[in-house]
Amino acid sequence: MWTRSTRECSTEGFSLVELLVALTVTVLVSAAVMSLAFSAQAVFETDKHRTSVNQNLRSGIDLLGMDVRQAGERLPGDAPAVEIIDGENDGPDRLILRRNQFDVVLPVCNLKISAGSATDALFCSRRDVTHKYPPGCALAADSNSDGWPDNLEAWRDYRVSHGGVITAYLHNPATDVGEFFQYDAEDNSTMHIHKLNTDRWEYTYELTDSPRIYILEQKEFFLEDGVLKCIVNGNTDSVLNLVSHISDFQTRAVFQDGTIQMAMSAADDWSDLAAVEVWLSAESEWKGRAIDNTLVTRFFPRNVMSSYAGLDFGEEEEGGGGLPRGDACDEDSDCYSEWCHKGACK
Repeated sequence: MWTRSTRECSTEGFSLVELLVALTVTVLVSAAVMSLAFSAQAVFETDKHRTSVNQNLRSGIDLLGMDVRQAGERLPGDAPAVEIIDGENDGPDRLILRRNQFDVVLPVCNLKISAGSATDALFCSRRDVTHKYPPGCALAADSNSDGWPDNLEAWRDYRVSHGGVITAYLHNPATDVGEFFQYDAEDNSTMHIHKLNTDRWEYTYELTDSPRIYILEQKEFFLEDGVLKCIVNGNTDSVLNLVSHISDFQTRAVFQDGTIQMAMSAADDWSDLAAVEVWLSAESEWKGRAIDNTLVTRFFPRNVMSSYAGLDFGEEEEGGGGLPRGDACDEDSDCYSEWCHKGACK
């Protein structure tokens, strides 16, 4: 005879102790997981800010390096291609870099341009070269016989092709000073160019100092309010903001003889440079934690290898033209007696 056994089903659940233990374990595991998640998030955010700092540094270094390498292009050693202004009390430095944008350089044949004057005609030649003027003030050759000296014609064409008004730079190699001006026309006499602006000249330029006029690009780098900035051709009305979160900017001039200078003036011969050393520091903050870094790099101004021993003032007319150069004077010539001893013939 078959019998059916019955099994009682238990109606008992978890005890209170078991629930408390399970809940405690769950809380502990959840807390550990949350802690790891928050820690990972903090690491991620820190790395993100650190990457931003490093990217700012690299961007700034790359921009500076490009311009340092180009500094001195088409410039002689006595032209101010590199200047370093040392910051006061270990403050940020200022770096000024220049390069010539046009091969033809104009001599200045005014007897004197005085500081504070508003002289607007800059003579580049004279028809009658007497003992008052150096050989470089004779009219340059006119190869196409159109009545315009080749050097002034080249400047006229460059000006017209760049909008009619361009920024030029007057430099005195004897006193190592210079300034920008707006050049907008040439005189029909084919002997001088015209200065547009009515600003007065800041410095004095003597004929005996052999001043020159360049079409320069000048970039001045400096740090202000945590931003690396740049002024192009002295235009303070249009300052370029390059890189933010920069905390310090230092530069040093390293010369080929091993000398290191914290400052470099226009009187220093940039063709003796071995490198320009740049220190750039960046800083950021996240949740009260400072994140900073510093990059130090040396850049070689490659134009040191090809700095112009002589400048192109245009071919001279028969019997004159071209500023005196190394082979333009000898000790028995009037040129030597009147100009070489003043530094015109080096």
